[in-house]
Amino acid sequence: MMKQRKLLPVGAPSMSIRLARFEDISGILRLIERALEHGCRDVYDERQRRTVYLAYASSLFIETLAPFETLVAEIGGRPVGAAQLDPRKGLLRALFADAGFQGQGVGRALLGAIESRALAARCERLCGAMSLNAVEFYRRAGFRARGRPDGLPGVPTWVPVQWMDKTLGAGR
Repeated sequence: MMKQRKLLPVGAPSMSIRLARFEDISGILRLIERALEHGCRDVYDERQRRTVYLAYASSLFIETLAPFETLVAEIGGRPVGAAQLDPRKGLLRALFADAGFQGQGVGRALLGAIESRALAARCERLCGAMSLNAVEFYRRAGFRARGRPDGLPGVPTWVPVQWMDKTLGAGR
């Protein structure tokens, strides 16, 4: 049976994507926590989800200012998604859709914005350590797996991720 996706209701406020500001960080962290609890609960245990959350919580305040580009998706002024790009490396560092908005195009819109920013930074490829529950999302977006799942770097708990990449621009 095909899984039905909920869509935003007709007449709902449109989504906008912008660069995150320092004052957005606490809301983005709450969004990340909800996204992890909802979207990752079938793949990662509580300790693994908490490890990922704490990794973002310990660094997002600084990383939003530089050197990374952090985007926030909003609907009606409410943050519903966030993504982060390291344009120096073509590295997708994060992409989260809030629990209540997963499957409604928020992630797809953020990924499109990240790809545009990566192209503007002259990145030929976009890569990232993707959570196992999101591998199919990235595959549908044109990413390919590199090797076998590996542990998320820089965290004390084993959190398996799949490194994936995508060729951008004319090389597609």
